[in-house]
Amino acid sequence: MRVSSRVAVPLAAAAVLASAGTAVAVTAGSDSKAQRTGAAGSADAATAAAAGSPKVVIGKNFADPEILKAGKTYYAYATNTGGKNLPVATAPSARGPWTLRSADGLPKLGAWARTGKTWAPDVSRRKDGKYLLYYAAANKTLKHQCIGVAVASSPLGPFQPAAKPLVCKDPTNAKAKAELIDPASYTEGNSRYLLYKVGYNGAKPWRPSYLVLHKVSADGQRLTKSYKVILRLKTEPYTVEAPDLVKRRGKYVLFYSAGVFSKDNYQTRYAIASKLGGPYTKGAKPMMTTAGFGGKIVGPGGADALYDGGAWRIVFHGAASLKPLKRVMYEADLRWTKGGVPYVR
Repeated sequence: MRVSSRVAVPLAAAAVLASAGTAVAVTAGSDSKAQRTGAAGSADAATAAAAGSPKVVIGKNFADPEILKAGKTYYAYATNTGGKNLPVATAPSARGPWTLRSADGLPKLGAWARTGKTWAPDVSRRKDGKYLLYYAAANKTLKHQCIGVAVASSPLGPFQPAAKPLVCKDPTNAKAKAELIDPASYTEGNSRYLLYKVGYNGAKPWRPSYLVLHKVSADGQRLTKSYKVILRLKTEPYTVEAPDLVKRRGKYVLFYSAGVFSKDNYQTRYAIASKLGGPYTKGAKPMMTTAGFGGKIVGPGGADALYDGGAWRIVFHGAASLKPLKRVMYEADLRWTKGGVPYVR
């Protein structure tokens, strides 16, 4: 998966600089439904059935999680919370234990952005050994979300942002006032791409949202003129967003979210293609929903997959509460049917 974690090959070992700041160990709360075991007398069967099933690994607010492996350390990043533009956590395994770092990975935003809406970060390692961050933030003058880029020598940061946004216009209609959010990187060979959502939620006139695959420069810091809309809202509830692209056995698998992020209809879906640019065929049904988890995980979305040591993992958020909204990070085995359909159980 990663050179970024979105390529279906194991990550090459990467040198990681000394960590900055102090750390706070975090675990899932004892009342988490995802951690409860079966009744006495069936513990062994319950343990076997639960192996690889979703578990809360960061019990604090940690929405839209992104996971990266660098060397022997795992890094997770999330939407702004707790006064940090870029919350960062580290662990010796994707399953944890995860430790929240005290330092902000992105202490300063690009000059174009204002704080408070730094959403859905994506971090990947470049071939030069530096780390590339994409993030969505509110534009000070345009008053809608744009996508920025920043670079650091360590996956912990501090990431140094570019002064101007990378993406701030709908590539299909530069005059339209769209929100550009949910960036995700994908690399294949010597080519690097940026995926993102173009949305008109709440706009007048309303337009269905869609996901774009946009080729960028080798360093990931400049857009090219080459892009393609790879998935559009059709029958999904409300919107499509949060793209995450991987390649497995010659097929491209696009994970994405649908629904309203603050409601229990938020869900994770997938689409599969034989070529990078598509066409992508949507799965017949969602991969993860509140109902699919029997109500034990609410609004599973913002997923990020990782190919790790011969096995696939996935992290995503679920709502520990909807009012006030608190989304915690889950980790699970990402499984596949013989036909190449992804699933989590």
